[in-house]
Amino acid sequence: MNSIDVIGIGQGKEDLTQKHLGLIKDCDVLVGGERHLEMFNYPKKEMIPIKGHINSIVEAIKEKMSRYKIVVLASGDPLFYGIGSTLAQYFDKKQLNIYSNISSVSAAFAAIKEPWHDAKIISLHGKQKKSFSFSRLVDENKIAFLTDPEMDPHFIAAELIKESLYDFKFCVLEKLGDRDREKITWFENLDLIAKQTFSQPNIVILQKKLKKKSSFPHETYIGMEDSLFKHSKGLITKSEIRSITLSKLKLIEKDHVFWDIGSGSGSIGIEASLQIPLGHVYAIEKHPGRISDIVHNIKNFNCSNMKVLNAAFPEGIEELKTPDRIFIGGGGENLGQIIKVSCDKLAPFGIIVINTVLLQNLETALRLLKEYKFDPHIVQIQVSRSKGMPFGDRLEALNPVWIISGLKPKIGQEYEKK
Repeated sequence: MNSIDVIGIGQGKEDLTQKHLGLIKDCDVLVGGERHLEMFNYPKKEMIPIKGHINSIVEAIKEKMSRYKIVVLASGDPLFYGIGSTLAQYFDKKQLNIYSNISSVSAAFAAIKEPWHDAKIISLHGKQKKSFSFSRLVDENKIAFLTDPEMDPHFIAAELIKESLYDFKFCVLEKLGDRDREKITWFENLDLIAKQTFSQPNIVILQKKLKKKSSFPHETYIGMEDSLFKHSKGLITKSEIRSITLSKLKLIEKDHVFWDIGSGSGSIGIEASLQIPLGHVYAIEKHPGRISDIVHNIKNFNCSNMKVLNAAFPEGIEELKTPDRIFIGGGGENLGQIIKVSCDKLAPFGIIVINTVLLQNLETALRLLKEYKFDPHIVQIQVSRSKGMPFGDRLEALNPVWIISGLKPKIGQEYEKK
């Protein structure tokens, strides 16, 4: 029984060693893509082009390997999203001889003269593309995409725009290894990519832009100083209250979806977004004058996973993702309606947290959460801060705040609507 030689071509025929060329010359059957087979003019060899489903290729190889020497040609490196990985699923590894070469990704980073040991590699070929979420890229600094004709640079740029991931430089590398047609293009503006055309094959590389100096320390933490946020007339959840509120929200998964209703300055939403970098935060605020504060703070803290909705809740929420967590920091006379809609929209086992300083709102929140079978819990927070005096310090009290929280029951155990 002959072994199967699987040879990576690299970026072109010139990347093949004399050993590679010798194996190809001596084989009886040459298997590969049509453009691979066209590189070799051996009229007496049997050429098997790889088309359609791999099963037919596997069966052909199995039928011939006992009598003939077989070489399978692969793009780049056979074991880097290549046919070598596929053949290893159908043949005993002892029957395979793998000859590695330059991968498309290593060639791409070499072309732009950047190291790639710290890069995230993503294939958009076949099955891999179906399960990938671009929101996962928020914490990545360097990414390489293996594209296909459908999931091309236009698709990648559109998905980045959809997720508000504007802090990447975007590089398209077309026909790497083809000296006459190789092209490398950088884009700072994602919107310009839609106007371009790109030839196949191509690779996309993203590099995080250098952050501008900001007015807050690089280290972020729960309960940051109120002064780090832009806010109007003291309309901000104070740092001590913020810390306890976030603890009640229990943001335990990095991809939670969080609604911040009555966002004010956005301080709760911003600190939440830092805890759920793969998730989504929606800051919902009805007062137009506060939107600029929220937007300023989002940019200042570089919260790319946070979006602002200027609307009176529940207006405009139809397109929002189902929330795992909801915080209600405002509502006034409409608090009852806001709680009802929130309870309906919240995912099963989701958590709702309501902050209020009004006795009437405390009663409303408790009554409605019990009606919806949320089994609410209450904490009253009284904070006093030290304040300097001529001969010492005194304590100055902030308004006491009630924090009401509840867990939504699973489907089938909800309240009975009256």
